[in-house]
Amino acid sequence: MSSKIKPLALNLAIIIAALSVFAGLTVMTDPFNVFRYIGKSNPSAPLDEDGVRIPILMYHHFADDDSPGTIISAANFEKQLKILSDEGYTAISFQELCNFVYDGAGLPERPFIITIDDGYLSVYETAFPLLRKYDMKATVFIIGVSHGKHLYKDTQYPIIPRFGDAEALEMTRSGLISIQSHSYDMHQHEPYETGPYRKGVLQRDGESDDEYIEAFKTDFGLAAAQIEAMTGARPFVYSYPYGFRNDKTDALLRDMGVKVTLTIAAGFNAVSAGWPESLLRMNRFNVPGDMTPEELLWMISG
Repeated sequence: MSSKIKPLALNLAIIIAALSVFAGLTVMTDPFNVFRYIGKSNPSAPLDEDGVRIPILMYHHFADDDSPGTIISAANFEKQLKILSDEGYTAISFQELCNFVYDGAGLPERPFIITIDDGYLSVYETAFPLLRKYDMKATVFIIGVSHGKHLYKDTQYPIIPRFGDAEALEMTRSGLISIQSHSYDMHQHEPYETGPYRKGVLQRDGESDDEYIEAFKTDFGLAAAQIEAMTGARPFVYSYPYGFRNDKTDALLRDMGVKVTLTIAAGFNAVSAGWPESLLRMNRFNVPGDMTPEELLWMISG
């Protein structure tokens, strides 16, 4: 594709990708990665002299073949990293973003964030070497109950293998990877559940507010303890499973030390120094496996 990207074709590609997310059509072999919901956008204020626009990219699984859903090949992922690097984009961490918001610390020109959900082994085997090659930072969100596993919880249902403690420690020690929470056991797949099913972090029918709050706090407590024991750092970023959230979750997470929450709604984020609210319900651009590097560059350049 020439450097003069055809706007109509790209608009159609992105619209189709967004509609596929909304309609639940971006399905991969692991049922954990079925997008079911696009949540409310980040409550972004207009940019001022203290604000920056932050695009956040969302990846999942890395495999040999590209997919219109959530699987991307190593070859395409590398091309995407290369074009972003060549065009002067810098992948920053959420800690750097928090330092900007809370302390007024500087950010590089053209900052963006790479996020990878679910904690697949392919993150360690495929994505991590490429991130290291291009000196790109990324944040990986693990599902605690599936961490290091190849079966769904206490069943015999196979899932795409997840990396374990050893891989997590190696990646975090590189200084490029941060491990954060995608819940402990609130990223459930109903057909595989042997007990009561919960849709993401949402309150179950018939569950009292007190019961729900206790369940949510317990789940995050387990996730936080697991990540802190593994990496030495307590998680402060939370990726909502399937993008679901409610009017209680952000406040509960903040009470437990979380500073950043992420949805799966597509869009940019206007983040301002001195405005912590701009770190909540942040938007992310899903990157389908068949998106070309030029399309990605066009998407995040706005």
